[in-house]
Amino acid sequence: MNSALLPAAAKLLAAAKHPLILCIDDADIALRVRKLLLGHEGYNVLTASSGEDGLEVFKQNRIELVIADHFLSGKTGVEIAREMKELRPEVPILIISAALEKPDGLEFVDGFLAKGESPNVLLDTIAELLGK
Repeated sequence: MNSALLPAAAKLLAAAKHPLILCIDDADIALRVRKLLLGHEGYNVLTASSGEDGLEVFKQNRIELVIADHFLSGKTGVEIAREMKELRPEVPILIISAALEKPDGLEFVDGFLAKGESPNVLLDTIAELLGK
């Protein structure tokens, strides 16, 4: 076998083992913390600081899970989820919110977490949504 193909094959295999997650939040620190946490757990992570940017990243990449803040400037996380589900209904979407009550429109999402949940709860929820 050509040894030049081995790194490419290994990279493809690694990508298959490490799902691509899109995190959408207009709070930069929240994005950085999630990217660090998820990257440490072996996930590949893309980020977007607005719903509109997140939708573009979603359209251009093979995203396997979306984590979106509910309160975004412009559109809400639920509105973005509805648009994403129209494009690729099989992709699980997790909404995270600081709201005391669950927002309306959660029928378009696959999970909901309150901000402030422990990292382990987030990681367990992600694993469950990805079917691991």
